[in-house]
Amino acid sequence: MSEKPVHSRLRRLVDWINLTGARKVHSLIDKVYKRKNLEMAWEKVKANRGSGGVDGQTLEAFEAQLNQELERLQRELKEDSYQPLLVRQHLIPKRDKPGEYRMLGIPAIYDRRVSAGAAPSVRAYLRAAIR
Repeated sequence: MSEKPVHSRLRRLVDWINLTGARKVHSLIDKVYKRKNLEMAWEKVKANRGSGGVDGQTLEAFEAQLNQELERLQRELKEDSYQPLLVRQHLIPKRDKPGEYRMLGIPAIYDRRVSAGAAPSVRAYLRAAIR
């Protein structure tokens, strides 16, 4: 039989991009929650100088507790207990369309670090899978 069985749980990334089964890739989450990766992700978030999300936390307040925040995030990702916060919504005017607006979603600083930390690992695996 050439069809893959349908699983009720989420499949690994490699199952979606490589249906032949020629390569084997394990979980990416262990790369995401490495301390060095979380530190680099914080530097990217800090460099973007965005505003806080629904929790109202500023970059300065986050940085003041950086070590505790990194430890908490690493623990939550390892234990699979991480839950992202809601996204703060903000209307911004559309360019070249006076009187029209679009919704901008602003994630919490805590959640932006997860996204920034996951992106390099996912990109590396996608590049390898596409080749």
